[in-house]
Amino acid sequence: MVLAALPSFAATAGIQKLLDVDPDSESASRVSAWIATAFSVGLLTALGGVAFYALLLERFDRLIALLGTFGMFLGTIAFPYATALFAHSGTIGLLAIALWGVLGSSSTRDLMGGAAAGFAVASEYAAALPVAALGAYLSVTDRQRMLRFGLATVPAAVLILMNNAAISGSPFRLSYGSNPLFPELTAQTGYGFNLPRLEAIRGVLWGEYRGLLFWSPVMAMAIPGLVEMFRKDRALAGLTATACTLVLLLVGAFYSWFGGNAVGPRYLAPALPFFGLAAAYGIKRLPELGLILVVASVGLMLVVTAIAIDPPGDVLTPLRSFYLARIDQHRWAENLGTLIGLPLWPSLIVPLLAPASAAWWLLKEPRAAG
Repeated sequence: MVLAALPSFAATAGIQKLLDVDPDSESASRVSAWIATAFSVGLLTALGGVAFYALLLERFDRLIALLGTFGMFLGTIAFPYATALFAHSGTIGLLAIALWGVLGSSSTRDLMGGAAAGFAVASEYAAALPVAALGAYLSVTDRQRMLRFGLATVPAAVLILMNNAAISGSPFRLSYGSNPLFPELTAQTGYGFNLPRLEAIRGVLWGEYRGLLFWSPVMAMAIPGLVEMFRKDRALAGLTATACTLVLLLVGAFYSWFGGNAVGPRYLAPALPFFGLAAAYGIKRLPELGLILVVASVGLMLVVTAIAIDPPGDVLTPLRSFYLARIDQHRWAENLGTLIGLPLWPSLIVPLLAPASAAWWLLKEPRAAG
């Protein structure tokens, strides 16, 4: 994500210098930070949404594809984290592109999917597990495609080695463990991992603290969706279930599974495109319930985006004790709209007009799918 953010940040700082504006001033830093985030994490998340919609459109009609895409990219932590320079939403976007590539049937999609998968791992090492599941899926379905997919991950692998060398002094020593502020993350401590704990897995799936199904209830549609997938395509169902299970076990084994100051299960990010794919199958099976849960999920994530993505880690009931309390106190985060003088509610509603307009156009135009 640093590499992705660098070009737009450097260009912005360069223009500021040409205009005799100090790039380190508070107002200039705000501008460069916003642009760097929008053109890295934000852009990758948006491209992932496009790829995810295209993937669903190959399987469902446009309404189900739209509901599945909105549920995945506006109804999960992909939405709020796309507004901050964290790796999570960018990783989600990259893995959605990888999934689109693997589930296609062209050499171009194999290469694009492999490149996206590699950079997802370079952004968040936990993504290696669903990427391995994608590789295993290709090894069963078409080994020639698996080779193309694997070769396309090489640039990201080189980037990982360079990053390791720059931080730890050796390309083969993980950069994790080199930060003295996190003594738990060292090779001697297993980088914070132990055996998976049931209470941690349960915590990232359910409950107000970090539960996926609490904060993104649309993901509950993945349960009937997986049943439907096993009926129609067992290989795809196996891929989806494997990717989700591996990431769940990894998060459940991590000492800080809750992710510190965060909303929802942010460490589950590499599994979310797979949960989202299964949820789309569930929405196809139960569209009325799916629509209700999409609306509820988008509403929750809009509140999170409008207030903060990082409620304190020691607040065990963040919806009641943090978000609802801030709404009652009229404490909202600044956004681009409020910074240019718009009232709060229009500044929150106007950005949603873009996906709403796109949905209206796609559903109205007979040839819009192309």
